[in-house]
Amino acid sequence: FLSEDRKGEGLALSRSIEDNLTYSALGGYARFGWLDLGRRRAEALRWMRALRVRAEGPAQAIARLSGGNQQKVALARLLHQEADVLLLDEPTRGIDVGSKAEIYRMIGELAARGKAILMVSSYLPELLGVCDRVAVMTRGILNPPRPIEEWTEHAIMEVATGA
Repeated sequence: FLSEDRKGEGLALSRSIEDNLTYSALGGYARFGWLDLGRRRAEALRWMRALRVRAEGPAQAIARLSGGNQQKVALARLLHQEADVLLLDEPTRGIDVGSKAEIYRMIGELAARGKAILMVSSYLPELLGVCDRVAVMTRGILNPPRPIEEWTEHAIMEVATGA
């Protein structure tokens, strides 16, 4: 799950990139009760490269990153868990255009590898540009998903408002 509130729920801002990327899987870096810090650092670097995180290195504090790079680290932490189903809640809210493009690229790659991605977004161009199917809520009721070809921004708004 990738929370829309990356600063409040998704990241430990006072901790390093490395800590944030790996804290959900520390057991995978332990051997006989000891953390393999070299392997942990190498894995953090691998994810930083894969998502093109712009930072001084894995020891840099998350709080010193731009919003887009913070979001990439939050996404990398989720991907590091290797789940088959991903829930992305407002994955590009508040980040720059370049970071959005990189996150969209990664979402496309994940889908191509067979991952199921459920994306919640209030940004309609994002839904229309990234999704294969869209389901819209009307007064708290989820309407059945329809292929993206059947949707326009206007049609989504009509269904969402019950017009």
